[in-house]
This record gives sequence, structure tokens and C-alpha cells, in this order.
Amino acid sequence: MIRVSTILLIVAMALIISGCAIWSGTINKMMPSENRPTDVAFVSDSVTPEQFDRIANELRTTFGRDFPHIERFREAGITSYDGPQTCLKCHEKITFEDLKTGKEKTVDLMRNVTTSVHYRFYSTKHPNVYGFNGELADNFRMGKINRPCPKPGSFAMTAWAAPVVLENGDTLSEGCGQCHIGGQPTAPLGEMMPGYRTRDSEKEAIDCLICHSVGYDMNKRQVASDNKGRWYWDQDRSMRAAMTVTQPTSQACLRCHQHNLAGDIYVDNANPSFHESIINAGTNRPRVKHPGSKRGTPFTPAWDVHAAAGVNCIECHQTEGHYIAKGTHTTTMMTNDVPDVEVACQNCHGAEPHTEGEFADFYNDHLDKIACQTCHIPNLQEDNATYRDFANPVFEKDPGIWVYDDIKKETEPGKGIIYAWWNGDCTFLGNPIGDNPNGENLYSFYKPTHIWPEFADFDYGSWYEKVMRPIARKGRPSKIYPMKLFNGRQHIDLQNMGPFGGMYLPYNLPTYYTTGDADKAAEVEMQNSMMKRMYGWMFDVYMMDKFMRFMEVDGWNRCAYNDAASNKKVEPRWIPVDALLEISHAIRREGALTCNDCHSQNGVMDFKALGYDDAEVSSLMEER
Repeated sequence: MIRVSTILLIVAMALIISGCAIWSGTINKMMPSENRPTDVAFVSDSVTPEQFDRIANELRTTFGRDFPHIERFREAGITSYDGPQTCLKCHEKITFEDLKTGKEKTVDLMRNVTTSVHYRFYSTKHPNVYGFNGELADNFRMGKINRPCPKPGSFAMTAWAAPVVLENGDTLSEGCGQCHIGGQPTAPLGEMMPGYRTRDSEKEAIDCLICHSVGYDMNKRQVASDNKGRWYWDQDRSMRAAMTVTQPTSQACLRCHQHNLAGDIYVDNANPSFHESIINAGTNRPRVKHPGSKRGTPFTPAWDVHAAAGVNCIECHQTEGHYIAKGTHTTTMMTNDVPDVEVACQNCHGAEPHTEGEFADFYNDHLDKIACQTCHIPNLQEDNATYRDFANPVFEKDPGIWVYDDIKKETEPGKGIIYAWWNGDCTFLGNPIGDNPNGENLYSFYKPTHIWPEFADFDYGSWYEKVMRPIARKGRPSKIYPMKLFNGRQHIDLQNMGPFGGMYLPYNLPTYYTTGDADKAAEVEMQNSMMKRMYGWMFDVYMMDKFMRFMEVDGWNRCAYNDAASNKKVEPRWIPVDALLEISHAIRREGALTCNDCHSQNGVMDFKALGYDDAEVSSLMEER
């Protein structure tokens, strides 16, 4: 008998050969109606020559600089900004330096954008991510678009753009789409399928200015409804924003990324320009401000020497057009446009960065075992979230919603920051892979602290020695890195789980925020058409079976849907082992850890946990 997957492959290849447009249309028809792309009518203004001049003068006064596009628009007679079609009049192609070969390369700009991580929300190559089955999680479409996470408590597939209506009638804006450059009412789900070509309606909804405009108004970034009642994220398509186009600044990047680095609460009062998203949260449907920072490492002048020095993000995170290098070291973000390009301190500071003071040579000698961040990130911002419990939300009077309970907010070394040997590779759930390079030792990065009762007899030690230690040793040399500790408690489908974790059930966020009933919020979201599809045969064949194998689970149990949708065989649980997230921002020169912070009886580093025996620990205590 011919397998269903084989028939699907034959049909798919036939459609691809017959034409990508037909194939892309077929993919979208297979989606639920609410997840299909549509034409979105964004508001753009049209200005007179006199208004143009007034805006230009106001921009020069406000920002104290000239913007090249002012004169370009004036010469071209451009008096309104209509989205990407305005940009493409001059920027149909883009030329950049290939980061691997150093050669100049010219490509189609829109193709470059729509195949980037910032648009797709996933990448296919993950050369440093290993499943708990020991297999490299490579050649697999995975990222924020389809990966569950107990940090936001939701899926990008379902929680994209939603209004949260409060008891007093006020409306808040919520959903993953607020940090996406697309403007559709849904995540770009078609992009996950082989051979898909981005539709014109999807291209025309892209928000170029949120990254490229200095004068972008984040107050306009709030949910709006179209004439079909579908919610999407509005954009600033004003001429004022278009006239301030530049290469992306740090402030522009942080419109989205400060959410993960410092959260939605902290503002650097000395320079609030780094917090546009917090200060300008929306005019009449403000975005939900989420307490608790994912990493606790603000990139602001008060916290980071690079921000204080005026270094822009893309000076370190090099680009190939709209492909942006993240580096080869990661524990949580599987998506990476150029995964073989390193982002490292040594790129600018060299192999021996310490040149001043009597201990300079001593510090440089440490660099073969100690990462720069270990000393130069001495603590985390106070709103850092360490343990997050979704099952028992708490009520916030302002703005009047129920939110998860961050039951621990640790900031100090040894508590919020844990030190681990790391070679840059990671497990499927954010555990850094590495090994003490001193030979035989007891170091193990995977020691479950929340063992689930179904796996009380699972031999994690033998698994580690058989599966993970060989991976750690064959990889790059390990160094001691600082890691931000995190764990989340969220509803788990008990019929789709294994010894290392299971499938999280997402929460319907409007329900969660307004009722504080986590069970009900999970039930409501399970009725979403995309959740039904996720438990259907197509997702099983194409994605979920492979996903679960990386979790060391035999396969995806799609028959569990009815139980999960009615909150049966479902239970809120902590991840079996605390996740350790890479931290690389909030770099301090003043206040960095010194010798005594580590090499003392009450030092911040647990050398025994790092695999050193008693004699080695005694020796390390004397190295001051």
C-alpha cells in the first residue's frame, strides 16, 4: 500500500513543477480561513509640497541630523508612502558583501526579505541544536512560528493579533504579530511548506519602516480590524516616518528585541530612546506590557558599554541584506539566517583584549577557559524572570488584567546566573551542551530538578553518558559561560510527552487576561482551527512526528486532541530541568567580576558542579 506521505509528496512535486503560484494558492486553501493571507488596507497620508517642507524642517530640528531620503523623495515627487511598493521603486535589488566569501552579491530585495528569519519566523538550518535522541535538529523548519515556549504561554500560529477587552470597556492589543515585520492577520504559515512563494498581498503588508525609520511612531503599532472582522497589527505609514529612513539603529532593533532583553517594564531614564515600545505603547488600544524579562540584560547606556559607546546592533550582528548573523552560540533561538557566521567579542577586541593593569596577562590567560561574558555580566536587571507559573495567575489592577506569576526574580550570580561549560551547541529545549575539558570528570549539564512521576525510574545519568557526553566532547572546545536560569509551568498534554518534556498547550490570551482561569484559557485556544490542524494527519506527517522524536518520544499522538481540548489528561508542569539561556548583552566594564568573586570559599562559581574534584577546587581557591 502506498503511504499517504508518498502520495502527498507526488502531488506536491506535481504542483511545484506546474507553477509556484498554483502551489502557493493550494497551500493557503488548505489553511483555515482565518489563517489565509488577505489584502490589508493600511492608512497612509499624502502631503502637499508645503507640508513636506514643514515636516523636513521639523525632523532636522527634532533629531539634529539630515535624512538622505528627504531630498530623494523631493526629487522623485514622492508625497505619500504606500508601503513596500514605494521602496521597490528604487530598491528592487540589493547589493551586499557575502560574509563567507567577502565577494559582492546582488539579489532581489523582496526575495531577500521574505526568506529571512525576521519575516519567516523560522529557519531550516540548525547546525548546533541536538534532539534528546542525539540527532542533529537540522534541515527542519523550526522557530518562533511553530515552537511552543513557556515564556509567552502561546503559539505564533494562534495568538497573532487579538484585542483584550477589559471590564471598563478599554481595549488592549496582544499577540505575537506585534514583533513581526509582516502585516497580515496571521503568521506567515505558508512559508513553512516547501516550494511556497510569498503572495503579493503578503509582500504588500510588510512593514519596512519599523526597522528602517528613525521617526517611526510605535503608538500606531496596535491591533486594528479589517472589514471582515479579522484583527491585524497596524503600522506607521506616514510620510514623517518614511522621510527618516536609515539603516537600522539600535533603537529600531529594540522596538522588538528589548522585550526579551529587558522586558516591557524597565526604562533607562537617562536615555529613554532605547525604549520606544514601552513609552509609546499605543494610542487607543495599547499593547499589553508583560512584566518579567526573559534575559534581564538590557541593551541601554546604563547597562551596556556598547550601547553607551553608540555601537549599533548590526555592527556586531553583521548582515547580508536582510539576513542577520546571530552567531554560532545559542541555547534558545533556533532561527539563524547565517548560522556559520560568528558574533563574538574577539571579532572586535582580539584574542588578548586586556592591555591595562597588573592583572592584564592573568585575565588574558583565562580566556581559553572563561568566556568574556562570565566576568562582564555581573548581574541581571531586577525585573528578570526566573520561575514563571502560568497555572496560578495574579491580578494586576493597572491595567486590570490577570498575568502569570513570576514567583522568583533572581538577579545575582549563583542564583539568577548559573555558570556552565558550553561549546555553543544546545539541546532541543535550551540546555547548553559542553564538557569540562580537563579529561575524566563528573560534569553533567542535564540534571533534572522537576522529574515527572511517569519517568521517576528513567536513568538520566546513563542517557547522558550514552547520548550527550559524546556530543559534548566531539564539539568545539567548551568554556565557562554565564547562563540565565529559567523555568516555566504551563499546561502539558500528558499523552504527548517524554522524560525531557512534552507538548505545551497554548493559552487563549484574551481569556487568560480577563478571567485568570488558565484551564479555560487552554480549552478555548485548543478550539482554534490551527490547533485542530496541528493534531491532524498533515501536521503529523510533515512536522510533528519528527518534532516529537527530537523530544525522545516515539511519535506524535494526534488522537489525544479530544482529551486535550476538554482539559483531560492535561496538567500544568514545570520543565523537567531548568533551562539555561545564553546571555550576551548588559556588558559592563565597571563592576565586572574580579578574582575574589570566583576564587574564594564564598565565590559565585560552584567549581564542584563544573566537574572539578576536591584537590582541583583547593587549587582554584589559591589562584588569586
